[in-house]
Amino acid sequence: MEANVIMIKCQKNRRPFGARIQKEGRDWLLTWAFDIDERIAAKEGFESQSTLKGSFITTDEYPGCPHCGARSFFTCGKCGKITCWDGSDTTTCAWCGHTGKIQLVDELEVKGGGF
Repeated sequence: MEANVIMIKCQKNRRPFGARIQKEGRDWLLTWAFDIDERIAAKEGFESQSTLKGSFITTDEYPGCPHCGARSFFTCGKCGKITCWDGSDTTTCAWCGHTGKIQLVDELEVKGGGF
C-alpha cells in the first residue's frame, strides 16, 4: 500500500497539521489528520517536495482539521500550498495570505510542505 503525509495549514489559526493519505487506484484517500509542530514536520521529512497527482477524497474515518474541524482543503493558486477549507466561496491561504475565489476541480497535483 502506498501512503504519504501532506502538510496543511489551518485557515482559522494558521497552525500546521499533517494529513495521512493512501493511494487507491488513481485516488488518494485522506484517512487521518494530526497536529504537528513545523520543526518536527521538517525533521520527519513531511516537508518534502514530492508531487502527488489524482483525486483526493475524504474517508469517513478522516477527522478533518485538528484545529477547526474543516474536512475539506484547497490548494493556493499563488504559492501552491494546502490550507483547510470551510466551504466558503472566497478564502485566504494560511501560508502566503493570498485571497481568491475557490474553483472546484476533479483532480489535483500537490506538493508537500516547504516551510
